[in-house]
Amino acid sequence: MVFVLLERKVNLEIREAYENLKAALLQEGGKIVAKEPTTSISFNQGSLWGVSPRTAKKVVRYRFYSEVSRTRIVVSSSLSQDWKNLTIIGCVISVVIAALCWWISIDLERFIGNWQPSSWSWIVATVDYTNLELAQAYVGLTRGLAVFLVVVIFVEVGIYVYAKSRIDSFAEDTLRLLD
Repeated sequence: MVFVLLERKVNLEIREAYENLKAALLQEGGKIVAKEPTTSISFNQGSLWGVSPRTAKKVVRYRFYSEVSRTRIVVSSSLSQDWKNLTIIGCVISVVIAALCWWISIDLERFIGNWQPSSWSWIVATVDYTNLELAQAYVGLTRGLAVFLVVVIFVEVGIYVYAKSRIDSFAEDTLRLLD
């Protein structure tokens, strides 16, 4: 697991920095999942359905270090495992359905061309009747759905890359509140 590290020094004593940050985090609407007073806070923020670095579900860990009349805060942010799993599962399902749709469209197109029964010809043909208009409609529909799902996969990958590249934006905002 790769963490993005962010560091900030504030002109506050460690207890005051800890309490101020804890109060700011609670106002953000997330959930403190672990804390050691004046040492660390772990905070879950965002949503499973979030699509931006700020709204994607993540875990932000704040560590506090006392320095002479100052506090150094080190932050690590990572996308939550369930957000990543949902993205991966969605992409895998999209790939499977897109491949199935593409296969159906190719198979029906071949059936239209040579009239030989195929894996998917049963959708448009019976013993006595073959509906060519329906076959052509299914070819267009399944091919269109396959292309749509491939676009969705690229969008999901783009969202993941963007969220991962700017995952520390929430932490940056919360640290600014301590200035």
